[in-house]
Amino acid sequence: MRATYIDKALVPGEEVIARAHYHWLNWIVPGLAVAVPVALQIASWIWVGTGTRAWLNYLTFGLIVAGLLYFLVQFIRIRATEIAVTDRRFIRKTGWIGRDTAEIELRSIEEVGLKQTVWGRILGYGTLTVRGTGAGIVVSPGIDDPKIFQRAIQTAQEKLRVRLGVQALHPGAPGPS
Repeated sequence: MRATYIDKALVPGEEVIARAHYHWLNWIVPGLAVAVPVALQIASWIWVGTGTRAWLNYLTFGLIVAGLLYFLVQFIRIRATEIAVTDRRFIRKTGWIGRDTAEIELRSIEEVGLKQTVWGRILGYGTLTVRGTGAGIVVSPGIDDPKIFQRAIQTAQEKLRVRLGVQALHPGAPGPS
């Protein structure tokens, strides 16, 4: 198995705690972009006369090519995105040839937001927003099981606090003395 960007970016002693993946619903629209024109082509062979079919073949062929191109672009986008939390930082890499990376140290993460629609709750997907101190905002839409990944980030933060000897500030917990 080939090493991923995240595996190559780890510093000595750093371990990946969790990896996020896109939900299977991210494949529906690209799949339909190919399937619908193919179905139209098949339907034209069955129900449309030969005179009309000639120009309809050009139209459906164009739609099939456009659908395949869209599917290819989405395939690359989904397969080339890596999201992980290690015992030291949150990492998100997008891009295949060109790369866009965002890395936020765990101690710099202020908020890990989760947005799920009703369908997102039912089907298990959502948008994860990681907000860092001075590091900006990293938004990851369409994540599979985002609550589990959110919990992994928070658990990694808590373990880091314990390792560094920093007391966590939870509601009702006494502050540092």
